[in-house]
Amino acid sequence: MSAAAVGGLGRSFWLLYGGESASALGTAASVIALPVVALRAGGDVRQAGLAGTALSVGVLLARLPAGVLADRCERRTVLLLGNAAGAVVLAVLALSAAGGTPPLWAMLVAALLLGAVGSTLAPVENVVVRCFVRPEHLPRAVGLLQSRAAVATTAGPLAGGALLAVHPSWVFAVDAGSYLAAVCCVALLPGGRRERPEDEPAAPGVRAALAEGVRFIWRVPFLRYAVVNAAVLNLVFNGLLIVVVASGGGALHIGVLTAALGTGGLAGSLLAPALARRLPPARGIALGTAVVAIALPGFTLAQGHWAAVLPLALAAAAGPVVTVLIAVTQMEVTPPGLQGRVHSGIGFLAQLVAPAGPTLAGLCAHAFGLTGTVAGAAVIVVLLAVVGTAATAGRSGYRPPGRAGAGAGDGAGDDPEQRSDNPAEAVHG
Repeated sequence: MSAAAVGGLGRSFWLLYGGESASALGTAASVIALPVVALRAGGDVRQAGLAGTALSVGVLLARLPAGVLADRCERRTVLLLGNAAGAVVLAVLALSAAGGTPPLWAMLVAALLLGAVGSTLAPVENVVVRCFVRPEHLPRAVGLLQSRAAVATTAGPLAGGALLAVHPSWVFAVDAGSYLAAVCCVALLPGGRRERPEDEPAAPGVRAALAEGVRFIWRVPFLRYAVVNAAVLNLVFNGLLIVVVASGGGALHIGVLTAALGTGGLAGSLLAPALARRLPPARGIALGTAVVAIALPGFTLAQGHWAAVLPLALAAAAGPVVTVLIAVTQMEVTPPGLQGRVHSGIGFLAQLVAPAGPTLAGLCAHAFGLTGTVAGAAVIVVLLAVVGTAATAGRSGYRPPGRAGAGAGDGAGDDPEQRSDNPAEAVHG
């Protein structure tokens, strides 16, 4: 089916989107349940922390190899096997929980495997989406992926809490079902395999392939800045959760502020496609980052009051706009054979320091107070916006669809991929 069909995105995109949305919602519920069940296993809060850490470690360990899989392997097979593996892990966990509280080691292994599965599927989905969707519809497609993440982050924990109240096994059983739904959707994608042309050079070894993706990121000024921008914003937003908890106002106030983060993220993901079509990437990312910098002092001034909801939601709304602009530009400037590795490389580097956010925020709040901590974060984000504008303006290598000769830069993107409307070719490379 042509990618111009079904609202411009195509039947294959919606099959992929529907299946992965189901698994994302189920995973968000399990992410809440895993530390709770781990805590019940031994009554020690450190065990809950270990479950969260195991999930993050799984994500980081699989992120770079996943890019090689996305570039080299039959993508439909990777999607099928990855979702099937998630279903098996969760089914075993559900059966274990149904017979009593699972042992801690089982919880940690399950968390590690689930993190690895999600991290493996992400770059494959990114590559397939780029192939399914015409360039002019990429902002909308990436915006939908961002809105899906925001909805899952908001609704998943609510569903997980409700199912936990019934029995922990229900959370894992429902998540296993969500992975099976993704398997069914992927199975409906077209089959077939593209043969490797005889004159195509042999693929390098895994280590060389990983290095090739990282080198490409380093060579393109826009992508270099995208990694730094995403890493800093991830660090700030992860630490912001601790600031919200420590800001006072009672449990209801904290709950409303946390909900404001999710609501703002959803609103930003819905606005991002229109903004991505109208703003040059470097300027749009700088403006989005500047909005975060402006919102942070507003939150500090209003902390402890209900008015703090507005700047917090504003900061959260700017995040998806920056993410969509980075993702769409990365898709445009990266050669087809490097799509998976560049996507996974950016994701890995952007998430590398994020786990330190809560700890760093706690240390800074203890040393400088909440006001000083947020003010310092705002200064860093302002510098990030200014440096980004100077470092990337006119050198992103980005060529918006329909504009000839834009962004010639350092040679990246000078040979843009000719996208195919054949879904089988998209899935199978």
